[in-house]
Amino acid sequence: MLKSATGLVAALAFSAGAQAAYPDRPVTLVVPSVPGGAADMVGRLVAEQLGKQWNVPIIVENKPGGATIIGTQAVIKAAPDGYTLLLGIDASFAAVPFLMEKMPYQPQKDLEPVATLSTLRYVLVASPTAPFKSVEQLLAQARARPDTITYASGGEGSTHHLGMALFEQEAGVSFKHVPYKAAPQGFVDVMGGHIDMMFLAASTAIQPVRGGKVQGLANTAATPIPDLPDLPMLKDKVKGFTFDSWFGLFAPAGTPPAVIDKLTASVRSVLRDPQVRDKLQAQGLAAGEGGPRELRERIGADTRRLAPVIAKIKSQQNKP
Repeated sequence: MLKSATGLVAALAFSAGAQAAYPDRPVTLVVPSVPGGAADMVGRLVAEQLGKQWNVPIIVENKPGGATIIGTQAVIKAAPDGYTLLLGIDASFAAVPFLMEKMPYQPQKDLEPVATLSTLRYVLVASPTAPFKSVEQLLAQARARPDTITYASGGEGSTHHLGMALFEQEAGVSFKHVPYKAAPQGFVDVMGGHIDMMFLAASTAIQPVRGGKVQGLANTAATPIPDLPDLPMLKDKVKGFTFDSWFGLFAPAGTPPAVIDKLTASVRSVLRDPQVRDKLQAQGLAAGEGGPRELRERIGADTRRLAPVIAKIKSQQNKP
C-alpha cells in the first residue's frame, strides 16, 4: 500500500509539473481553410495573443480541403498533449459528418472542445453585374425562375452552403449551388461577375461592399454591423431569418484535463482584452463566450437546427 501511495503521489506531482510547464515549446494551430478568410484572421489574432501570454511561438498552419476534413484529421492524429490545436469551424461538427457517406473520424468524439473563439455575422453579397439590386428583387426572380440564380460557397457542407440552404428553406425559393474549395475563391468569382451571390463573412465583406466591388444586399445577423450600419437586415425581408456562425478551439481527444483547463483560461484572458475585442468588432465579429461545456451544447443546438436542411441536401445528392 505504501508503494502504491508513493507511486500515486509521484504521478500527481508529475502531472502538476507538466501543467505548470505547458506550454514550454512552440504550439501549432491548424486552420482548416485557406489564408485570408475569417477563420484565418481569427486564428492568427488569437495565436498572436496567446504567444505573447505564454512567451512561446504559436504557429498558424493552414490546411484547407475536403470540407475541412484534411485539417481536422491532421489534429485528431496528433499527440494529445496540447501542442497541436484546431480552429474548428461550426459546419465541421454540425453538418459535415452527416453529409459525408463515410467519415474518417467522429469530430464530437475525437476532439475536445476548449472555448468559443468568435462568432461572426454574414453579409448577403451580389456581383456588381447581378440582375437584382435588392433582396426583394432577388426573391422575385428566384420565384419566377427557380434554380437559375447561382451562389458560391466554401464547399459542400460549408457554413456558406448551409446558411444559404437555410435561407432557401425559409424563403421558399431555390438557387443553384456552385461549391469551391474555399470561400475566398468563390468570392473572387462573385466579384468578377461569374457567380451571382453568396453569404460572406462580414469580416471579409466590409471593405469590398464599401468600395463597390460587390453589392451588399443584407446583413444576416440579429443586430446591425457597426461598419455597415445602413445595410438592410435579412430578418426584415424573410420574417425572423437570422444566421451566424462560430469558430472554436479544439484539442485532440485524450488531451489531459489540466492542459484543457490551461487553454480555456488563457483563451478567456485573451478574449477579455479590449484591444482584441475591438479588432474583432472592426471585422464584423464578436468575441466568443463560454468554455468546453457551452461549446459542446452549441454544437448540439446547431446540429438540431440543421437536420432538416442536411436531410434535403442528402436527398438531392442521391438523385440520379
